[in-house]
Amino acid sequence: MKRFLIYISVILMPVLAWGQNVVVQAEVDSMIMWIGQQTGLHLSVTCDAGQEVVFPVYRDTIVKDLEILPPVKTDTQSVNNGQRMTITRNYTVTCFDSALIYIPYLPVYVDGVEYQSNRLALAFMTFEIPEGQENQIFGPKANMKTPVRFYEAKGLVFYWLLAALACVMAFYLFVRYRDDKPIIRRIKIEPKVPSHVKAISEIEELRNSGGPHSEDAKSYYTRLTDILREYINDRFGFNATEMTSYEILERLEESRDKDSLNELRELLSTSDMVKFAKFKPMLNENDRNLVSAMEFVNETKMEVPESELQPREEETIVEMKRSKGARLALLLAGAAIAAAGAVFFVLAVLKLYYLFF
Repeated sequence: MKRFLIYISVILMPVLAWGQNVVVQAEVDSMIMWIGQQTGLHLSVTCDAGQEVVFPVYRDTIVKDLEILPPVKTDTQSVNNGQRMTITRNYTVTCFDSALIYIPYLPVYVDGVEYQSNRLALAFMTFEIPEGQENQIFGPKANMKTPVRFYEAKGLVFYWLLAALACVMAFYLFVRYRDDKPIIRRIKIEPKVPSHVKAISEIEELRNSGGPHSEDAKSYYTRLTDILREYINDRFGFNATEMTSYEILERLEESRDKDSLNELRELLSTSDMVKFAKFKPMLNENDRNLVSAMEFVNETKMEVPESELQPREEETIVEMKRSKGARLALLLAGAAIAAAGAVFFVLAVLKLYYLFF
């Protein structure tokens, strides 16, 4: 029999020792309150880290007349360098009747084993009504008259300013819509630069920039032939900028002698070889082709009357009535801004009412 008791003790000692590692504690912030006041009820469990803790589930009351107010929060803290932990469930409770409320215990399950907290008692007291006033009804007290401060009135001022600005803008748009003033555009006619003058000027600019002596022959011949193509386009009236060198020469032969186009033919041929065959001409050849371009322009230029070269000082005034679409846009914009002003005015009136009434 003694040996049996020893075996039982050896078996139960670890269980009892493990059970003592779990501590369940319940406490309240205040034990005596007026009815309707709130207090905090804290249910904490201290156990080894990693153990599963299950708190009791309450819907709206813990015990009779002791109501729970949301939210219910849970806090977890680590102790002993993470070897143990303390988990606290925080409730906010109240009672709306005078009573002495007794809480026998709060159950908590740790790894499936039930542990019970200490017992609690809370007292909710009511107000004493003097004799003779039990049935007396007191009406609501009058509102206190407090001064209006700037931060309370700044919204009112802001709405009034927006309403005034919207009214001014809407009035301006409606006046524009009603008057229907014409739109006046002044166009100054500049004298037309003759095509040969423009071409000679651009060729001179190309020469002064060092184009003939540039190592980038492709860029030089591309720019030189572009100047000639634009000149031919303006002078002879066909789209030379979109034509090949052969097509340009073919069209020019219709109005000029073939022999007079030899230098131009050589220039265009050299340009095509540079651009498409990576041909590198000599520097004197670049100079000769530039001179050939200038001679071609001078030989084919068309003189312009002196009267057309003089700048015109008069200005042409074009008057255009506002279109129907523009007038409709003015009307719609004015209506929208007027509606916005009305909204701001209503908000200002409401703000004024809430401040003083």
